[in-house]
Amino acid sequence: MPAPLPPLNALRAFEAAARHGHMGRAARELGVTHGAVSRQVNLLEEHLGNRLFARVGRGLELTERGRELAERATRIFADLAWAVDRVNAKPTAATLLVGVPRAFSIRWLAPRLAGFTEAHPWIELRVDSSRDEVELGRGEADVSIRFGEGPWPGVVVDSLGEERLFPVCAPSLLHGGRPLRNVADLARHTLLHFADTPDWASWLKAVGATDVDATRGPRLSELAAVLAAAEAGQGIAIARSTLVQRELQSGRLVRPFSGEAVDGRGYFLLTTARGNRQPKVSAFRTWLLRQFGTAR
Repeated sequence: MPAPLPPLNALRAFEAAARHGHMGRAARELGVTHGAVSRQVNLLEEHLGNRLFARVGRGLELTERGRELAERATRIFADLAWAVDRVNAKPTAATLLVGVPRAFSIRWLAPRLAGFTEAHPWIELRVDSSRDEVELGRGEADVSIRFGEGPWPGVVVDSLGEERLFPVCAPSLLHGGRPLRNVADLARHTLLHFADTPDWASWLKAVGATDVDATRGPRLSELAAVLAAAEAGQGIAIARSTLVQRELQSGRLVRPFSGEAVDGRGYFLLTTARGNRQPKVSAFRTWLLRQFGTAR
């Protein structure tokens, strides 16, 4: 026969205090007083016959036994919450913090938000595109979309597919006074650059073009701005396949040439093993990967 469990309220108070490292913050999360959390933790320690916290000044430090219990308790409570929401006809409302690069947010995520909200009305998205990188597990984000090639140790990484690079422009440039018929015609057009990336040089090398100066043309610090300038007919930009799917389908952008390049970089979804046990994170991860599976 298994040993009797301690009171559930005591375990909940301990898990929150351990996660926050602070009785007051745990009390605010649970909607009780600081004293109530402290009493529940003391009750749990008495039940177990072991100290779970060492009081250091005004802070808390887990003992070795406390650390072991906290890791298991956090995992179990997360699994329990996930299981309850799975069978609940009205899942608990949740806020999901998503860290995402600005260009991806503007060109890919924002036009598809309605689809996610319709499928998961109980999740309220908070999208942070003010920074290219946010830290998981520190309250900055629940999930993060990163651009690069990694590695990102200590997290769960899902590739969103290999990025392909190719020139794009407004349809009006194809048949204007300086029509684009072959790569050599680029010499008579403005090349738009994203910051100091070597995207033009990479593409020209991939297609074997040696007579086009890849360094000339204006440089913009925002990739979304580069693509917007291309849509407005201000020049020709190198696009990444993920960011121009809808514009190519609608005809707002066209590909004047067929050649492509790859540089090993792409978009990746970063989560944590603990986070993936939360229904809101699991729902977003599943939706995002399905979107890319369909798109590609």
